[in-house]
Amino acid sequence: MAHTRVGVIDIGSNSTLLLVGARTEAGWQVLADQTRITRLGEGFSEAKQLQSDAVQRTMQAIEAYLAECRALGVTAVIGLATAVVREARNPEQLLALLRKRFGFQQVEGFHEATARLQRSDAPTQLVCVLSEAEEATLSFRSVAQDAELGLGDAPVAVVDIGGGSVEVAYGHTEPAHWLSLPVGARRIRETYMPSDPPEPREILHATRVLDEAFEPLQALPQPERVVAIGGTGVNLAILARELPAFDPTQVHATWLTDETLGALLYRLLRLSDAERCALPGVEPDRAPLLHIGALILERALFALRREAVQVSIRGIRYGALWSL
Repeated sequence: MAHTRVGVIDIGSNSTLLLVGARTEAGWQVLADQTRITRLGEGFSEAKQLQSDAVQRTMQAIEAYLAECRALGVTAVIGLATAVVREARNPEQLLALLRKRFGFQQVEGFHEATARLQRSDAPTQLVCVLSEAEEATLSFRSVAQDAELGLGDAPVAVVDIGGGSVEVAYGHTEPAHWLSLPVGARRIRETYMPSDPPEPREILHATRVLDEAFEPLQALPQPERVVAIGGTGVNLAILARELPAFDPTQVHATWLTDETLGALLYRLLRLSDAERCALPGVEPDRAPLLHIGALILERALFALRREAVQVSIRGIRYGALWSL
C-alpha cells in the first residue's frame, strides 16, 4: 500500500474514535489517538432507528477528525461503522451524510477497503459497515498483535463492550470463534436499568439477561487470558489504580481480578450518574454507562471461567491499522 499516513475512524454506538498512523520501517507510528462520546445509539431501542440528534453529534466528531487528518498530512481515511449502524433499519441516515457532506466512498466491508487502498495512492476517504465477523476479527487483532500484552501463544478471549453490543472473539493469532451479542451498555441501561441509581430489581433483571446472553461463552474452550478493550475497561482500570486522570502508560495492560472488579461494581451501582461523573479520572460522558459496563464485564468474565481480566486501551481502530 502506497499510503504512508492513514486515519481510521471507529464509529461506535457510544463513542467515535480516531487513530492516525504513519508507516515506518519499524511498523506503524501513532500520530493521534482521540475519543469523543457521541452516543450514536441513543434512543436506538427496539425500533432500531438512528436518531437525528445522535447522527449530528457523530457527524460533528467526524468533521473534527477529518480536519485533524488534513493537518497531519493523511492521504487515506477509513471509516468503520460498527454494530449500531449494521443493525439500524435506517443506516442511510448516517451513511448518506458521510457520502454527501464529506465525500466518503462506501465500500463493501473492510477487505474491499484495504483492496482499494492497495490499488491507488490517490487521496481517498472510504467508509464501510463492518460485518459481525470483521468487527470481531479486528477487535481480536488489536490484542493478538499487541506485544505489550505479552500473550505469546496463549488462547485468549477478547471482550469488546460497546453501547449496543458485546463482541467476544476467541483464538490464538486469529479468532477461531466469535460472537456478537445484543447486550451493550447503552442498550442494557435503556431497557433494563434506567433508574438513577439503579434499583435492586433492575440490577437482578439485567444480571439474568446478561447471564442468559453469555451462555454460549461457556461452550468455548476455557481461555488462558481474557482481555477487555474499550472505554469500560479503561475507566475501571483508572479507578482501580486510583489515577487522577487517564494515563495510557499506567492503564494499558492493567490486570483486574474478579475481586477488584466485584468491589468496583458494588461501588458504582450505588452511585448516581452525577456521583460517578465526579469520580477522579472517569470520563464524564461515560459515567452514565460505567456501572452497566462493569456489570457486563463481570458477568462475561464469570461465563468465561476466568478470575482476572487484562485491560487494553486499544480496539478495532488498531486492529484495522495493523492489518494495512
